Amino acid sequence: MAILYQVRIDGSQVERWELTAKPFVLGRGECSDALVEDDALSQAHFLITKEAEGFLLIDLHSTNGTWVNGERVSAHKLRPKNVILAGGSLFYFSDVPTSTFLLPGIATPAATDAGTRPRTGAD
Repeated sequence: MAILYQVRIDGSQVERWELTAKPFVLGRGECSDALVEDDALSQAHFLITKEAEGFLLIDLHSTNGTWVNGERVSAHKLRPKNVILAGGSLFYFSDVPTSTFLLPGIATPAATDAGTRPRTGAD
């Protein structure tokens, strides 16, 4: 089992989705499996699919990009404790249920421009 959490910058949980073998689309559009109210998200922002070795995140050509642990990605094999920034929202990937979200040096959600690296607390 894998879980995707939506979290706040302070590490508190907003939402939680269990990931299965079914492809999972997150965005602000009605067609998304996880509908997130965030104007900076695309209608269908990213997809998570189950692979033989784990889960793969694929950016769906979103306007503002998808970032994993501070790096912009088009596709990324997810690992436990990965932090995802999409639009102005933060997400945390885990392979076990958790209530503690480690967000070291993670960008603030409002600090992104399309095509640029998000700012971290050290910038």
